[in-house]
Amino acid sequence: MQSGEKLDPMMTTRHDYTWGVGAALIAVGVILLLDNYLKTGWLVQLILPVSGFIFLSWGIVTRRFGLVIPGSILAGLGVGGFLAMSRFFSFSTYTRVGLLLSAFALGWVLITIFSLLLKERMAWWPLIPASILFSAGICFLMPWQPLALILYPPVGLGLVFLAWGLAERLIGLVIPGSLLLGIGPGVYFAWKEPFTGNGLTQTGVMLVCFALGWVLITLFSRVIIARFIWWPLIPGGILAMTGWGLYIGGSPQHALSFIGNTTSVSLILFGLYLLLWRTGLRK
Repeated sequence: MQSGEKLDPMMTTRHDYTWGVGAALIAVGVILLLDNYLKTGWLVQLILPVSGFIFLSWGIVTRRFGLVIPGSILAGLGVGGFLAMSRFFSFSTYTRVGLLLSAFALGWVLITIFSLLLKERMAWWPLIPASILFSAGICFLMPWQPLALILYPPVGLGLVFLAWGLAERLIGLVIPGSLLLGIGPGVYFAWKEPFTGNGLTQTGVMLVCFALGWVLITLFSRVIIARFIWWPLIPGGILAMTGWGLYIGGSPQHALSFIGNTTSVSLILFGLYLLLWRTGLRK
């Protein structure tokens, strides 16, 4: 190359990827060779995490975000797979599944973390699969309740959408985030005891929780566009009145207590909003 000749960016990028792939292949070969001689049975389980960390490290060194993405995913999946399949740990099957999902979720979180170092803007999208995987993993790590899969993943995904929408001032993300925060708890708290509850009261609880999700849209809309969006209160009000009516029909003796509790929750949400607004969300 002659002096002063510029490097082709595409050629440099290809070289970066080639070095990363080459290093990963060497590591895989060494692991397979060692396993053939040592007959450990577990060295093969290190192929994914080692390859992932090689890609991740090389992406950080060369500042190539395209290498960080597969590196983080492979590292998280590999570590989770090692914890789930390793014979060194006497975990139950549920715990192994929970560790696999949680570690895999951490791999996606790493993409967001390193995006802050390598890019000008934070990458929010990896937090979507991360929230679903981590929330599902919690369900397996805690005492097993199948209905918890309906509570934690929607709440985790809703929090991600809500945080993303508030940070980037996107009302299109705040809407599904708020709704998910109402849907998950609504289904869970209404139907967690399906054989002992009253069908009318359970449906009433579910609809009122759905209504609170619509109320959140109105509250957080002012943070984004500096004014309240009132139309979500229409479906929210309809759902709340219908839910209260069903609950009263199914359990009239507890109706006043239920209405009072849900009203208190609404006041708490509005109070939290005012505190957040006062302390800097409006900035």
